[in-house]
Amino acid sequence: MISVILLSAGEGRRFGRKKQFVELAGKPIYLHSLEKVIGRFEDILLVLPEEDIERVKVPSGVQKVKGGKERQDSVLEGLLHARGEIVVIHDCARPLADAKLFEKVCKLNDYHGKITAVPSRDTLKEVAGHMVIRTIDRSNVWLSQTPQAFVRKVLLECHFKARNEGFYATDDAALLERYGFKVGVVEGSFWNIKITYPEDLYMAETLLERMKRGTKESI
Repeated sequence: MISVILLSAGEGRRFGRKKQFVELAGKPIYLHSLEKVIGRFEDILLVLPEEDIERVKVPSGVQKVKGGKERQDSVLEGLLHARGEIVVIHDCARPLADAKLFEKVCKLNDYHGKITAVPSRDTLKEVAGHMVIRTIDRSNVWLSQTPQAFVRKVLLECHFKARNEGFYATDDAALLERYGFKVGVVEGSFWNIKITYPEDLYMAETLLERMKRGTKESI
């Protein structure tokens, strides 16, 4: 069995409010991701802020889970309730993730986990105190996205170790990397943007409109 954990428990500090409940194309942002996985996976968990669990309505079969203080805490809560041998982690702040990505990233083969990511298109600079220190070779640099998939028992082990050490990472793959497990890459999409700031919402709305028209030409 494959479990899908949809993370929708953030406070939206950079956005200015809980962005998961902001409407995008007529429905809350979290619902875009939820609709992608319903009917494709048997075990679906939606991680929500504790104070919002009762008011959020979900389809039958979707389990609501109380989130933690940080993203990593919320993932662990989801893992403790998941039933699958493989678990897919996805940030609902990426509402445009293609449904096929969820299925592709689950094919772990010889890896303990896989991420979706895209090659960097930009020139990368290391900066300190508003001064450029060096230019980073971008040929081997990829930009990490979600969904990401893992062997559940391996990810749980990494989370427990990290909690004992007080270590927090910005994604779950970083935990596997820290403890010596193998992480593979599936090419994602530049359309799979993350909504972090209010202006990102306008970009997502534009991209969704293009998708409805059946085209992905440059905007």
